Order: sequence, then structure tokens, then C-alpha cells
Amino acid sequence: MPNLLSKAEYRAVEQYRAQVVKERGRDVSLEEAESEWLDRCAVQWREARQREILKRQREEILRYKWIESEKAQRDLGAEAALDWIKRYAADWRRWYETQSDSSDV
Repeated sequence: MPNLLSKAEYRAVEQYRAQVVKERGRDVSLEEAESEWLDRCAVQWREARQREILKRQREEILRYKWIESEKAQRDLGAEAALDWIKRYAADWRRWYETQSDSSDV
């Protein structure tokens, strides 16, 4: 069964492959690089990426909370955070996936 990697994961595999080719001084197939990356790097890479996504999402929520609290002239607290999640979280994640680069991690 073929592995279904995200675009960001494929970029990470391609970077890994380039690094391995340089280290070994010979060509490495994409399949070989993918297999090695999955065995050696995937878990740490995915954990780091998830931490980065959550950090950036938290920053967006706090920015939204500040703007909306300023408009309301009071601290909206969790109400604003939940509003951002309901209104923008799904679109933001889709946007982030297309804009982010595996080198961010």
C-alpha cells in the first residue's frame, strides 16, 4: 500500500534526500529516501511541525482576541478564542498548509 504523505512531508523527504545524496556521494532514489525518512525522521518531524502549527495558531487567536477586545472595549477572553476557532480555524489550517514550508520546522 503506498504511503500517503502530505505536501509538506514530501518537501521534508526531498530535503532529506538531498542531504543524504550529499553525505553519501551517490544518488538515492526517492523511494529509498522516503523509507529512511519514515523510519528515522518522521515522528520527530511531525511532532515539531505540530508544535509549530499550534504555536502559530495560538498567536493568531491572541491577535484576534486583542483586536476584538479593543473593539468591544473589554477583555473578551475565551469568548474571542472560541469565536476565532469557530470562524477561522479550518480556513487558517488550510492556508497554513499551503504557505508553510518544511524548513520552518
